[in-house]
Amino acid sequence: MRVAAIGWTSLWCIALFACGGSSASADNAGPSGGTELLAEARTLTCATLQLESGSIGSGQSVQGLHTQTLSGTQDRWTEYVEFFPGTSATCTYALPAGVGAADVLSAEVGINYRGPATAQMRWLFEAWDYTSGAWVLVGDNAFAQSWRWTATSLALTTPQRFVSGGPVKLRYRTTSTADASLLDLLVIRIQVAASDAGTSTDAGTPVDAGTSTDAGTGTDAGTPVQWEGVNSFTYQLTNYPQGRLDTIANSKFDLAIVDLARDGHSNWFTAAEITALKSRGKQVLAYFEIGAIEDFRPEWSQVPEDLKLGPVSGWPNEQYVKYWDERWWPIVQGRIDQALAAGFTGCYMDMVVTYEEIPANAAGTNRADLARKMVALIERISLYAKARNPAFKVMPQNSPELVDVPAYLPAIDGLGMEDMYWSDDSPCNFGWCEENRTNAARVRAAGKLVLSTDYAIQAANIADAYTRSRAAGFVPYVSVRALNQMTVNAGWDPQ
Repeated sequence: MRVAAIGWTSLWCIALFACGGSSASADNAGPSGGTELLAEARTLTCATLQLESGSIGSGQSVQGLHTQTLSGTQDRWTEYVEFFPGTSATCTYALPAGVGAADVLSAEVGINYRGPATAQMRWLFEAWDYTSGAWVLVGDNAFAQSWRWTATSLALTTPQRFVSGGPVKLRYRTTSTADASLLDLLVIRIQVAASDAGTSTDAGTPVDAGTSTDAGTGTDAGTPVQWEGVNSFTYQLTNYPQGRLDTIANSKFDLAIVDLARDGHSNWFTAAEITALKSRGKQVLAYFEIGAIEDFRPEWSQVPEDLKLGPVSGWPNEQYVKYWDERWWPIVQGRIDQALAAGFTGCYMDMVVTYEEIPANAAGTNRADLARKMVALIERISLYAKARNPAFKVMPQNSPELVDVPAYLPAIDGLGMEDMYWSDDSPCNFGWCEENRTNAARVRAAGKLVLSTDYAIQAANIADAYTRSRAAGFVPYVSVRALNQMTVNAGWDPQ
């Protein structure tokens, strides 16, 4: 649950991509550029898709426009709609029951596009204006990278004119015959007076991620992840209601990170409880530390004093340990054995950052050697666990720069990251934040699942974290730093 301020590797070059500059229309409707994201939005999905000219891909349906599932250069035929050259197609979007035109305070179009850049071919997004009885240009594909999935939002200014005479109508078209284009998302988001954000069906509410603080992905975030079926997750380490996992079981999250024990001590979650959670479609990771020890853990008394290296800053009840010492391995091994016996999907290992935060000569060597020793421990954990259950997942938390140690990537199935974009509602825009995002993107590009946990309670910051994380190909979650609750962010997490 901690992030080191400075990594030992040099700062990698960041490839920033800008997603603005859509063609202006007479009413100045255009890209939000990430600054006009609706903090509490209801998502309207396309009810009908009508072709005025051209055609769409064989076997594809309007369902491909309802949620964002693709990034980078991914190409899964049933998850998007291909629009052929010269196509003009109109989608209709009904307002939710009980919502009238006067209730709509603001609106935007959510898009995920892959296709030619505007220099090669121009695709237009238009909305029907009931007031003037004419199509109004909302924007075009100027925001997009050539043939890479690019997400953005386009503002619908003065939204009442688009909702006052019936359903919202969007037209997507081109007169060019140069090439086809693909849409993985085409939704309307509305902000309603006294709204509670409704029950959004949009699992990926993207906007323009090309902000000056976003490291983006300098590599291909579209590399298929070998760990399938995880599009959302929750992370709770304490305060389980009645000491049970029922609340998490009843949620719609795909994956849950929980402590090995319901009390953080020795009241372990049982195989029956973890099996029950998995029977509800959840994957479950067991949280434990591999670079430190808390004084309330049952193994505390088993750790020799000379193995402890002093308190962790900000956490007085926790001590760094000599994680490379052979006497530490039985502690870690016992935790793996407990996770295996309980039937967890895998383990989620914290305090990898110990190698960065203890003195550089703590092992009598240097920082680079400490990094190699941490990777050696992760590799040992992976080999030990997978020898007993080949499907067991191994996921370290933080310190993504370890990707530069050759043994690191083969040993892990994924990476958990904290404070990628927001730290307790403060933007993460230090040099180490940028470095972490870049290195996490490298792990993601290698086909590993990357989970990003940010800490915020302000709606705009929550929205920013989800948007930028998804644009980078990560799976996001935003909660409170205490991780003592299951947070469900309306409009972002599955409802």
